[in-house]
Amino acid sequence: MKEFFKELFLRDYMSRVVLIKWCISELVERVAFFPPPLTVANLNIITRLITTPNTNSSEQVEFIKSATESSKSEPNWSNFKNNVLCKQGNLNEKNIDAVMLKTMVANKKFNAALSFANHLQLSNKELSIGAINSLLYLYYEYAKEYDLSEQDKAFILKTYTHLYEKYQVLDNATCERLLHALCAINEWRKCKKVLDDIQLTGTPTHSAYSTLIGTLFKNNKKAEAMKMIDISENNRRSLRDCAYDEWMKYIFRKYKDKKTVLKYLNELCTHISKNSTVVPRATANKLKESFESLNWNVQFTEIRKQSGQCKNCDLTLDCLRLSAEEFATLQQNVKDKLIVGSDLFLKTSPEELKKFMDLVENTGPYDIVLDALNVAYTAGKGGADERIRILTTVVNHFLQQKKKILLLGRKHMLNWKRGALVQLMKKTQYFFTENISQDDPYFITAAILSGPQTDIVSRDLLRGHRFLLRTDALRQLFQRWQWEHQWMVFPSTNRFRPIIQEPLKFTPIAQQHTNGWHLPYEAENTSLEYVNDGVPDVSSWLCITQKINNN
Repeated sequence: MKEFFKELFLRDYMSRVVLIKWCISELVERVAFFPPPLTVANLNIITRLITTPNTNSSEQVEFIKSATESSKSEPNWSNFKNNVLCKQGNLNEKNIDAVMLKTMVANKKFNAALSFANHLQLSNKELSIGAINSLLYLYYEYAKEYDLSEQDKAFILKTYTHLYEKYQVLDNATCERLLHALCAINEWRKCKKVLDDIQLTGTPTHSAYSTLIGTLFKNNKKAEAMKMIDISENNRRSLRDCAYDEWMKYIFRKYKDKKTVLKYLNELCTHISKNSTVVPRATANKLKESFESLNWNVQFTEIRKQSGQCKNCDLTLDCLRLSAEEFATLQQNVKDKLIVGSDLFLKTSPEELKKFMDLVENTGPYDIVLDALNVAYTAGKGGADERIRILTTVVNHFLQQKKKILLLGRKHMLNWKRGALVQLMKKTQYFFTENISQDDPYFITAAILSGPQTDIVSRDLLRGHRFLLRTDALRQLFQRWQWEHQWMVFPSTNRFRPIIQEPLKFTPIAQQHTNGWHLPYEAENTSLEYVNDGVPDVSSWLCITQKINNN
């Protein structure tokens, strides 16, 4: 048995992966006789352990940086590596090639990196997966600024063929590197096969999708690009600037008539609006340049949060309320997804769930569904008295408006200050879940089942529950409903009088109006005073308007 393991370990990379995976399984699962089957998911974990260089080697890495910066001639790479290995650190013969390449590429020392890459390829030794990944990384990054040589392109294609001939499956890290390198030489068909392999066990990165989409536009494959955009967005991978950049270049390359160019720029902006996307600042700059080339007015602006009014053109953004049909779709899907087969269903007893559903059916609809625990903890480190005082203030705020309130909390709250809490319970409908139950699904379900008129009160951004919905279209409906109906409570300088923030009067997504567009973009420097309340930063918007008598 010992000789068998020794032979297996010495064979090749994939054999070592199998053996190490088996050993890990033995330790963790205490399997007595037979190792479990190797899965792609386990392979990804093991490959990361094997191929990820140990970066606890600062002296060695600093030497690589300084030596490549100061060197004016091509180093003797064998001597260079020996000098690195003489320094203190964790680099060794197995991982030094990968780390050297990554360090040089990260520091934009492309000439040195290409020289070392040529040295590795001319050597007779077999390259490790880590070194191969670093070479692919080098060629992708280099191709962003310079043209690859025919030799570099040939290496990428040869590597693609070699990897798929040698291994039945590739780990995700290798797939990602390979996909990016193939995009650098416009091999988009091969990229799609690599992307399919990543999807076997996970979701490709934002960069993988956007790089491929950009490559498709670069090769005038718009129909393929639009299909990939839908897949990317449905997997919650919003587009990066590289995809938008190639999309705009495609429009200006293919169409020369200004009206046609405008038509397809509007198509791009409609995509941004449809997906509630906040575009990168670099994309905002390119959109500004694109519309200005058509003689439109484009300004960076702010939106007044209280009114939704643009500070540049004074136009007020619309509140895009859900239609009756949209709300009915959301209501049915929330009921199916959050109740059946979710944390609400799995982490509560059937008796508690039935009691809750009966309450909603018999006492609804409500004007307000209030997350009592979330609101109470606005008090921060304050004790039970302060938490009850905050909660009472917020409940009274809505009672003064003659609102019908459902108070949702957990049973441990009943131990806080019983008398004051009982007074609140007399003025509201209420439901207290078991302490082990998750109250968020109750909270969302009660509000949406109650009807389209019901508002919610909570500072929770509810992202996790939004992502439980099956499609991106449903998640967008949920986000719009949330913006339209969610009140938030924040602490103030007067700790007894919290700030009660109304729902937005406008929908903070890209919107088209009769004379142009307003689009949000990512702020580069968010103020330290900025509070994340789930709303795109109102200080970073594009105002795009058509000039009068613009032809």
